[in-house]
Amino acid sequence: MTSLPSTVVAVSGGVTALGWVIGFFVWILVLVWIYNIAKRKGRHAVGWLILGLFFSLITLIVVALLPSKLTTERYGAR
Repeated sequence: MTSLPSTVVAVSGGVTALGWVIGFFVWILVLVWIYNIAKRKGRHAVGWLILGLFFSLITLIVVALLPSKLTTERYGAR
């Protein structure tokens, strides 16, 4: 059995680390997006942000589809 050269192992480990870093930054961008959408729609932005920490993409979809609380209160929707 032959072992892989150390450069191949280092490169594959580097790609994995880079993937984690990119994934982390995408996660942070999604959280910022959730916060901004919730705040713009008059929702409790910090509560949605906390929910987004655990269910980021689902939370983003739900908060984006919710109607604006400011608009529904203005027109008396119950």
